[in-house]
Amino acid sequence: MFETAREVLNYAFEELDRSEKLRDVFLYRNAADKGFLALIIAINEYIYLVKGFVPRSHSERRRVLREIGREDLRAVYSDLMKTLHEEAFYEGVYQPDEVRYALNKVKNVIDELQKEVEKLKSQNKPSPSP
Repeated sequence: MFETAREVLNYAFEELDRSEKLRDVFLYRNAADKGFLALIIAINEYIYLVKGFVPRSHSERRRVLREIGREDLRAVYSDLMKTLHEEAFYEGVYQPDEVRYALNKVKNVIDELQKEVEKLKSQNKPSPSP
């Protein structure tokens, strides 16, 4: 799923670049929402590994992150949701630098979560029998 998140994020960067060249707000809004979708995909994968289910809403996602002791990730998620989903996508606030910054934060979150998931999976592997 992290590869899917990265693929969606790459589309977001491409659309953001095109939107700036063309000054196209529609592409800009789509880029922002794709970036947010990439974040959701990555966080859902992480929660699935830790809790065994995929959250079905933004509020459930934030609640679960708090429950599992990832207040840091919950805060980043909420901040990126505000920038990408609420301001850029829904309100159409045109701030390409802010969206690019947010997309780079999404990339960092995906990288961090993938490393953490790989570490958790390696810790949970049964050791070979003697």
